[in-house]
Amino acid sequence: MACMVYQGSKNRIAKEIVPIIQKLINDNGIKYYYEPFVGGANVIDKIVCENKYGYDINDNLISLLKYIQSDTDISIAPEDCPFEHYSDVRDCYNKKNDKYSKEYVSLVGYSASYGGRFFDGGYGRDRTGSRNIYKERVKVLKEQAPYLKDITFDVLDYKDIDPKQYKDCLFYLDPPYKSTKEYSKQSIDYNYFYDWCRQLAENNIVIISEYNMPDNFESVWEKPTKCYQKSNRTSADTRVEKLFVVRKD
Repeated sequence: MACMVYQGSKNRIAKEIVPIIQKLINDNGIKYYYEPFVGGANVIDKIVCENKYGYDINDNLISLLKYIQSDTDISIAPEDCPFEHYSDVRDCYNKKNDKYSKEYVSLVGYSASYGGRFFDGGYGRDRTGSRNIYKERVKVLKEQAPYLKDITFDVLDYKDIDPKQYKDCLFYLDPPYKSTKEYSKQSIDYNYFYDWCRQLAENNIVIISEYNMPDNFESVWEKPTKCYQKSNRTSADTRVEKLFVVRKD
């Protein structure tokens, strides 16, 4: 399944981690599935569960996902998005000018920016100029759209989720990774996050994507991946993607 390009996306490894999550849902009769860092919805769109909730603190992202649910053809998308138009939309966004709707700004910001970074990584283009990255990404969004229809999306900070209010649910957590480039709208207090995970895991199944976690978290899956940091896409660091659960000793 094609998926939205978004900073920190799990699209490349979804085919490996989704079966792990799905088995836990099936084996434990889970009826409520939550993603408090839903991002581009590249995992939740493949999960089968009676009730699915995708939350994110990024209101621009959520506005786009909700819009796509209501218009799977994405009819607001322009045929093309040259640099000049991209710059105009970005400038209007930065100046809080309401010339464009929020979902339109979000569409351009994610689909035409390098790495899906929402105006943070510059205009998306390849070295040769032979690809139209914007068109590729809009096409991908249209392919993903039907798989978003049964998800409840909302703007919510994970800190506003009270662990005591949830029981027998499964939470998949994909926060901005520690010691990596943070998302523009979210900064994580990692010690608070770790404690929150422990509390949540008392009555729920909690799975966390990260490179590293404290000692009382156990890795249940891992895979080396290439992480490209520069826009030329020629140099990459090798990092080990992992899935963690809270160790209950």
